[in-house]
Amino acid sequence: MRGFGRAIWLVAAGALAGAALVAGGVALADGPPWSGGGQVSYVKERRSIPAGYLSTNVVCPKGQQAVGGGYAHLGEHDRESPVIAEVSAPSNTSGKPDEVNNAWSFFFMNEKEKTTPIDVYVICAPIDG
Repeated sequence: MRGFGRAIWLVAAGALAGAALVAGGVALADGPPWSGGGQVSYVKERRSIPAGYLSTNVVCPKGQQAVGGGYAHLGEHDRESPVIAEVSAPSNTSGKPDEVNNAWSFFFMNEKEKTTPIDVYVICAPIDG
């Protein structure tokens, strides 16, 4: 039954993540019981991808680690010259390989002649220990 309870909390956390992404900005929610009551946060920011490329990241609040992330393309979709996400992965702002991943990094390529808006986000959880 213990595994079932965790699954229920994971589903609930996913629903909270979806609601937070729709609302935008930073949202906080109580974590599941085994997290020690820590806060899960969602940070969403808007970026503009110029013609060419954009390398960017979204950083977690202090004391939290990146556990997920993603993006939402807001501009026109063109199958002949799409905006491509070459990288969408956890990273850390220190640049040290052994540090906790406290950000979500992106590298976008834009073959269009005009700037394209995009929302980028990171899902963060308390750093254990």
